Amino acid sequence: MVSFSLAEAHPHDVAQLLDRRGIAVRAGHHCAMPLHEKYGLPASTRASFYLYNTTDEVDRLIEGLYAVRQIFA
Repeated sequence: MVSFSLAEAHPHDVAQLLDRRGIAVRAGHHCAMPLHEKYGLPASTRASFYLYNTTDEVDRLIEGLYAVRQIFA
């Protein structure tokens, strides 16, 4: 798992835009609300990887994140 946040966009917006590209991530507190509060984050986005993920899927996630940053730039 990789949890992250983009300064440009709220995690729920990131999740929704990635979903439109067929990329599944989670957005929210992920049982880490105290950590989010400590760092002043409203939430975070989480991508999960496992043996069944392909490098193409990881590349699509990265491309999707670049697209989200461009939308909110």
